[in-house]
Amino acid sequence: MTSILNKKEIRSHTSLRGWAALMVVFVHFRYYLHSSIDPDEITFFLYKGYLWVDFFFILSGFVMAYVYDIEHPRRYSMRDAMHYLIARIARIYPLHFITLLATLLFFTLLALINRDSGGEDCCVFDGSLRTAESLAANLFLVHSWGMFDWVTWNFPSWSLSAEFFCYLVFAALLTINSAKRKLVLVVLSCMAALFYCLCIATNSDVNDNFRLSTIRAASAFTIGMLLFLARSAISTLSERCLTCIQIVACIALFLSLHFGVNDLLVIGWMALIVLVTWEDRGYLCQCLDTRYLHTIGVLSFSIYMWHYLIQFIAKQDWESFTGLPVESSVVGSILFVAGMLGSVILIAVWSYRHLEIPTRKWINFRLTGLLEAKYPPSWQLALAPSERKR
Repeated sequence: MTSILNKKEIRSHTSLRGWAALMVVFVHFRYYLHSSIDPDEITFFLYKGYLWVDFFFILSGFVMAYVYDIEHPRRYSMRDAMHYLIARIARIYPLHFITLLATLLFFTLLALINRDSGGEDCCVFDGSLRTAESLAANLFLVHSWGMFDWVTWNFPSWSLSAEFFCYLVFAALLTINSAKRKLVLVVLSCMAALFYCLCIATNSDVNDNFRLSTIRAASAFTIGMLLFLARSAISTLSERCLTCIQIVACIALFLSLHFGVNDLLVIGWMALIVLVTWEDRGYLCQCLDTRYLHTIGVLSFSIYMWHYLIQFIAKQDWESFTGLPVESSVVGSILFVAGMLGSVILIAVWSYRHLEIPTRKWINFRLTGLLEAKYPPSWQLALAPSERKR
């Protein structure tokens, strides 16, 4: 398992993850713009921005299949699968827990301030978005597994819960042999096809039914895994041909989002972009391989997890100090959105360095130590008890 994890980074995918995170932020921040510059009146690009989350899922499926070499015929041991799950938990849970705690503390503080000032009645648990049941589900990272009708607490974490479900499915894939793994992939592909056909038949968007979030995530995640298995088709293409496909795919994706075409078509173009950039070849990959965009990609998880709470706090503070709604003027709303975006990036830098990386390393170290103590490697089992302690 250690050797598997030494895979070369796909820098284009890291940058694409950063781009997708920024798009999600813009999608949510657009509500604070003045009505006279409402982007939804001229384009569906941001209205359809929820599909960038599906892009995250596709990327995750591809990267997991790439890092853990899902096409390898051998069956991974349960110990290897546990190593994988520890790495995934250490990657996503610490920041999820910290942002959830920050959200809980913020609404607690807001409730206390409102009660002391005699203002509008406010409480931590509002009976819809924030309940004791949803808080418990958030703690266990299962809050988008079909038990609630909408997002709760730190809203962006719903996709984290859905992706955690995909991680568990992927762990099960690792523990079965090649023949059974192919069969499971066929079943997952059929499930994805049925989900997208349901969306087409009911003329609904992929995010219309929140209770199907895990199915939505698993469908896009499966696309990512299938793309990895089909990656050899790209290796035979010349760089010029690859560049042409990349340009056409990007133009088609942007036009599809602009005109608000069917979600499945948009997801198809997104999948093609993931496939044609995996080798870091072509003009698009050169554009993506910039220091700043790659840095945004590295920070993307922190950007994504903090932006909802930051926008909520910023709106509360702005209206408390000025007495004016955020959307009261064109210039004011633009400055407000720009300030929020800058704040999100600055906090993401701090969060990545001082929260995300240290907690990830600590959890990896602690849980891996417990795993090694309970299930020592086979070479250690061959040693005498006195030699194991050395």
